[in-house]
Amino acid sequence: MERLKRRARASRKVGGVSRAAAASKRRYRTQRGRRSAAKGTRYRRRRAGAAPSAPIVPSARPAASAASLAAWRREGMTLGAAWRSEHPSGTPEELKSFVQERWTRMARDGSGKPGTAPGAGWAEIWERGRAFGEGAMEGAGLPSGFVPVPLQGSAAAVLYAEPMSARSLTSVLSVLDLLPLTEIVIVSGNAPESWLTAARSHPKATIAHDPDAVHADVGRALGAKLTGADIVLFVDGEQPAPAEELARFLWECDGRLDVALNDVSPEHRMFNERNAVLRLHEFLNVTLGRADLKMNTMASLPFALSRNALDSLGSALLAVPVKAHAAAVLRGLRIGTAGEVRGPSPFGAEAPPPLLRVAAGDHIEAWREAMTARGSRLHFVDRARNRGAVGGVTADAGIHHNPDE
Repeated sequence: MERLKRRARASRKVGGVSRAAAASKRRYRTQRGRRSAAKGTRYRRRRAGAAPSAPIVPSARPAASAASLAAWRREGMTLGAAWRSEHPSGTPEELKSFVQERWTRMARDGSGKPGTAPGAGWAEIWERGRAFGEGAMEGAGLPSGFVPVPLQGSAAAVLYAEPMSARSLTSVLSVLDLLPLTEIVIVSGNAPESWLTAARSHPKATIAHDPDAVHADVGRALGAKLTGADIVLFVDGEQPAPAEELARFLWECDGRLDVALNDVSPEHRMFNERNAVLRLHEFLNVTLGRADLKMNTMASLPFALSRNALDSLGSALLAVPVKAHAAAVLRGLRIGTAGEVRGPSPFGAEAPPPLLRVAAGDHIEAWREAMTARGSRLHFVDRARNRGAVGGVTADAGIHHNPDE
């Protein structure tokens, strides 16, 4: 009997370890093996050129249902028909202004169905606004093509257009017509009279023309000075962008951000995919303490500025976008990304040497302004040197430690 008891106790031991401990060890080895296998799989995928697995992110708020959109469209048609009966000779621009005011009021006081409430997601707000706007235009017997966006203030767009690209300008303006803009400032230099005539035909256009050639950044800075809107959207005059993406910039700058940037980082996830100018942008953000902005600056179109940002920076500073970007960070403005508008890179795979020199000079101006405000080390603390060994001399004092050299 005693022998059987000893055998039973021994059977509960595995190598001098209890069954529970042995099971725990087996689970640990299994989990470690799985992690190693997964790590090896990811490594082999990267070696083979496959993209790493996408991170798990929370699912976005579902878009509006078809029934909900149909209801908003019917409500818009009712509003448009009533407006037409009261304004038999009303213009499309007058109807757009009326629809925008009504839609904003519904969003502000919560008198509409879910989707205009402040907690609604952007996709839901856009889809319902489009259904409501198209219904209103149809109800008034006008061509559909307007999407109201709930904004507390007025909005304008600024663009620089090449004088020989009338077709591109027409495409860009057709997209801007969908947005609730009170003004579109078009800047150009050395444009022929035929081009000016076509640009002036737009009902919301304000034309700024210089007989000489104008740099695009300088032109947009001039355009910003000419408008007094609460939100100013800066767009590319050559490449039209989706209206939904552009409207998102207006929405984000309406009390959420002062500077709404275009997120170009998804196009350049790998470091070797970024040209020298993008690397300068990213390094500038790191040195300013805003590594979260990655390579996104005001040098990438489109972007939007609130009236607070425009008054703080001044329009002249916008002639050097990265310098204006640095000033916005230094002055504590609310900066973030609003959308992801993909387009051809202005420099291609790599910037030509003349353009790279200009970009480098612009960044030097930005760093000079930052160092004037924060000191030559910016926010980087020197923990390696013993400053007391040289009598407390600092780099900011402008004193050479070895004057004989």
